[in-house]
Amino acid sequence: MDEVKRRIVSLWLPHWPIERLMRHMPGAVPADRPFALVESGAHGLAITAINTRAARDGVRVGTSLADARAALPDLLSRPAEPARDQRSLLKLTRWLGRYGPARNRDGNDGIWIDVSGVAHLFGGEDRLLSDLCGRLSGFGITAHAGLAGTLGAAHALARFITNHVSVIAPPDQERTALAALPIEGLRLAPDTVVLLKRLGLRRTGQLYDVPRAALERRFHAEHAAKSKARNRASGAAPDQAEAVLMRLDQALGLRPEPLLPLGALPALGVRRTWGEPLTSAETLDGEIAGLVEELCDALNVQALGVRQIHLTLYRADGTIANVQAGFSSAQCEAAHMIRLLREKLSALDAGFGIDMAVLDGHGAERMSAHQTTLDTQAGAARNSASTLLIDRLSNRLGSKSIYSPGSRASHIPERAHCRQPPGGTKPESAQTSPQQRPTPSARRPVFLLEPPEPMTVMAEVPEGIPKHFVWRRVRHRVVKGEGPERITPEWWRTLGAAAPEGNTAQPNTAPARDYYHLENETGSCFWVFRAGLYQSADPQKPPRWFVHGLFG
Repeated sequence: MDEVKRRIVSLWLPHWPIERLMRHMPGAVPADRPFALVESGAHGLAITAINTRAARDGVRVGTSLADARAALPDLLSRPAEPARDQRSLLKLTRWLGRYGPARNRDGNDGIWIDVSGVAHLFGGEDRLLSDLCGRLSGFGITAHAGLAGTLGAAHALARFITNHVSVIAPPDQERTALAALPIEGLRLAPDTVVLLKRLGLRRTGQLYDVPRAALERRFHAEHAAKSKARNRASGAAPDQAEAVLMRLDQALGLRPEPLLPLGALPALGVRRTWGEPLTSAETLDGEIAGLVEELCDALNVQALGVRQIHLTLYRADGTIANVQAGFSSAQCEAAHMIRLLREKLSALDAGFGIDMAVLDGHGAERMSAHQTTLDTQAGAARNSASTLLIDRLSNRLGSKSIYSPGSRASHIPERAHCRQPPGGTKPESAQTSPQQRPTPSARRPVFLLEPPEPMTVMAEVPEGIPKHFVWRRVRHRVVKGEGPERITPEWWRTLGAAAPEGNTAQPNTAPARDYYHLENETGSCFWVFRAGLYQSADPQKPPRWFVHGLFG
């Protein structure tokens, strides 16, 4: 099978803050008057974005508002909202998942999308970019797109070839596509760009044939002359030269550039598009069922199961709806997945219609083969029924609401038990080997009171079995008793802990516990303990008694 070549789309949104404001507050930006967004800076209010009329009248981004108003008195202004701009850009980035699962923001006015192996779903790269830019234009968003084998090349094409809405560099042709572009396209620091231009290097292609050593010497000589004039030592030239070479190599694909996607990439995904948006719930239900079956067929071919499925529905108005379903064990059964999704799809608002659906599977695991004999089929059916029930309850009530009891390596009763996901991976604290786990006593109650509840007792002897006790305002007479079983604190857990200020005693001052099994006159059985010892107790603070569990 031929290796899929990496293809990256870079989107540049040159008027994003203004157009974002126009989308959220229609009428806020006048079309017939110059308008600017301003932000407070070191030298007062500075212009961060302008509308078309202001640009035509000569207003420039970065100019102070006072200077701009001196030249253009009727300039309107409004405080910029960079935080809201970023949140809206994040929402747009999520919506662009229709073109590729791996994508993220690129600065304050850009987005990148990895479209490797996706273009054929849209009829080729030309149609993919045409669809992308056309939809954004319909939303009132100006966009320039570049497509190349690297993010660096796509970034430069989108921002420095502005006479075309979209530009495509053929595979392995990044060197030719970037040769005539200005060096600003390499995403360099402004002072590095100034230094390169001072050295006579204004186009990216001029860097191709410059030897590395010669480039470092030029940087060093220029930086040394500049430093000497300012009476300070040089030392940044090698770093600047390395930054130039790194960005150039990344743009040409000679050095890898790690890209961090917005979310975890799916193990397997399928999608469907429709020429006309779907508004009928019945039609959408049938299409989603077909999409799930397609995903399960692909999983079965690879003998895989997934722990979670994520359905993303793209509405015609540019919004998205997300539906998720999780499983306690790896699943590849279509009927089970459809049943869980249907419970959540019923509350979904289709809006102006759904024109694309993407179903991703996460947490892929290899499915193990089973012996299908008569005696194991019944057990498999029981396990399957319990798994289906757990999944339905977890997806309806929340995964944190369903759990099963587990054990930990501790002889303290309340620490020896824990909650763990039913049928799933145990929490780290509960992952103990059989040799480490304490052997449960047949005389221990299954369920404990949390926390232990205090009680009042009358003992026959100071260290003996209680004769009477009062718990929850009810007096109980003890007819049978057994004990004590002493449980001391786990002193090793506090090794290295500092003692409280002004206290020279050991940090662990928890008293030992003496546990008793008590039975009253009605046959009820209690598991109680005394915290502390009578002979070593402070007269002002005698030992206390607690009910810790009940026997059925």
